[in-house]
Amino acid sequence: MSIPFLKVGSRSSRLARIQVDEIQALFKKNGVDVAFEPIFVETQGDKDKSTPLTANVADDFFTNTLDQALRDKTIDVAIHSAKDLPQPLRPGLAIFALTKNMDDTDAFIGRVQLAQLPKGSKVGTSSLVRQQSVKTINPHVQTVSIRGTIEERLKLLDEGKCDGIIVATVALKRLGLEQRITEIMPWDATPLQGQLAVIGREEDTHLRNLFAPFDVRRAYGKVLLVGAGPGDPDLITIKGVNALKKANCVFYDYLTDPKLLEYAAQAEKVYVGKRKGAHTLPQGELSKMIKNKALAGQTVVRLKGGDPLIFGRGADEINYLRAYHIDVEVIPGVTSATGIPSVLGIPLTARDISSSVAFVSGHDKEEETNEKKPIAIPAVDTIVFLMGLTKLDVIVDSLIKAKWPKTTPIVVISRGTRPDEKIVGGTLATIETDVQKGGLLPPALIVVGEVVRFYTTLPTLCALSALGGQQGGDKGSILYTGTHPEKYQALGRIIHLPMIAIAPAKLSEEEKKRLISSAQKADILLFTSRFAVQYFCETMKASALGHKEIFAIGQETRQALERYGLKPTLVAETESGEGLVEAILNQKKIKGKKILFPRSSLPNPYIRRKLIKAGADVDEYVVYCNIKPPKRELNIQSVDEVLFTSPSTVKNFLEDYGQIPKDWKILSKGPLTNKYLQEHGYKSELFVYEWKPHG
Repeated sequence: MSIPFLKVGSRSSRLARIQVDEIQALFKKNGVDVAFEPIFVETQGDKDKSTPLTANVADDFFTNTLDQALRDKTIDVAIHSAKDLPQPLRPGLAIFALTKNMDDTDAFIGRVQLAQLPKGSKVGTSSLVRQQSVKTINPHVQTVSIRGTIEERLKLLDEGKCDGIIVATVALKRLGLEQRITEIMPWDATPLQGQLAVIGREEDTHLRNLFAPFDVRRAYGKVLLVGAGPGDPDLITIKGVNALKKANCVFYDYLTDPKLLEYAAQAEKVYVGKRKGAHTLPQGELSKMIKNKALAGQTVVRLKGGDPLIFGRGADEINYLRAYHIDVEVIPGVTSATGIPSVLGIPLTARDISSSVAFVSGHDKEEETNEKKPIAIPAVDTIVFLMGLTKLDVIVDSLIKAKWPKTTPIVVISRGTRPDEKIVGGTLATIETDVQKGGLLPPALIVVGEVVRFYTTLPTLCALSALGGQQGGDKGSILYTGTHPEKYQALGRIIHLPMIAIAPAKLSEEEKKRLISSAQKADILLFTSRFAVQYFCETMKASALGHKEIFAIGQETRQALERYGLKPTLVAETESGEGLVEAILNQKKIKGKKILFPRSSLPNPYIRRKLIKAGADVDEYVVYCNIKPPKRELNIQSVDEVLFTSPSTVKNFLEDYGQIPKDWKILSKGPLTNKYLQEHGYKSELFVYEWKPHG
């Protein structure tokens, strides 16, 4: 379709006219000849310069007249500062293009810098958010609302009616007034500040296509908020797994089971752990990081415990990202509120017992303070409290004041559906004492109501003794110190206390190049753990490996290789260095062969020495690090046996807890671990266990 000219609507200020010219220049830059017939109008915001923007004005304050002109078809498109757009747009209208961001910062203009202004100085700005931000830098100044064009605001400053003003940096740049800038402010400016938006009628697809080449959203990535489930990694949805497989970057927190990250083999993993009183990142900073990854074209997964939109910050993240016109998809998860009770056989509703249920957060928006406010108790039969362990006293007191009988059954489930799950049951009269004795750790779920009694009738679970004590089943509990507890679930109750943590080695670009070169020259690749596979493949990315032999230790490492499309030619069934070397020497000829051995930061000289003795050329590279995690609380009385998986798990345990309790049975995985224990005065039994993975 030939378009001789376009009727382009815009506000009438000098800045708005420059923005129209900027859009037309984009066509000329791309060799497209489209004539603009500018039509300049005054919006309600232009006519009314007395009402401060802090007075909760309409969201179309600066777009209403142009919106109406589009609907009346007196203009073809409208050009706006993107930050002025209402959310959502008025019916029948659509964004045809969002331009590249020239500058998204705020600038301060004044005689001195903002922090240096004396007490009582007046700082003018039209935004409530900016006024609050000003106070964080200089709480002694007075903020005042100002309106008008950039030129009119500068005049207020020049006439001494203000001591400083805050305006958009990009506006000054477009007007050629950069020299007036005193300093650039450190806070995040309004979403879309610095970008222009072309708005048109939804049905005008030919015009949408005309502006499409300038639409930066075409290069944006996508954000998926994925529910990880209540804890057990098998409870994630298939759609959630598929999202992880497609991700370029995964943001995860401390509730995420490491097994889930294995689905995102090629993705960057960013830990953003959140727990009460120990946030790794403020929510605003986290949202900004997710936004920046999406703006760079990446597929981003925000992996959240439970369901993304149940008592999390999912709604905050959605609103923030949509303000930047980033595509957000929510993949539901099994929320702990229903998943944990269901696994325990506790029906939240039951005929003739409970016809209503409420989900209540144990923390309000003031959760970072130590103040314990009473909790509003809804009029229902069953209540599930999330994140309420540290406020159990307030919950109990609030329930009793709401006339719930003290004999009401209540159960507290710590780390539900996980290997270290712990359950304490009681009544409103006894639960605080029972939980104190039980030594429960967050996160915890609290279920209150008569339906809790169903838990005691399940033959496959240990009943709560008269709903007054800790869950049975701690007898025979095995403390597992390694990184893969699900392998040993068939042994009984596993308490997972990992004494090592895994992190990728920080390789320089030169080191990565040497590793890739060594891999391409090698005849054989040798792997002794799933982590070696993961971090080696993440470093290699799409580098060709050709036809090479691959040796692996155990089925777990084999499975990790197959997830990356690599098929091992030898798998040692005995999961130890000795077992691997024995299998290699019995089955393969390695004399004169180049072997690449990606390994952890903890060396295994036995393997290297034996293979070199057999005539191989062994090249070792550290691709991941075994590090010591921080010390955690440990209920010694709940443990009967301990399984150490490596000398480092013993070393780190002794460093944290001083000694291994005398009444514990000690198991060691492999002769090296057994030897290390003996050297430190402990007698252990060698542990051999044949793991048969599901499927």
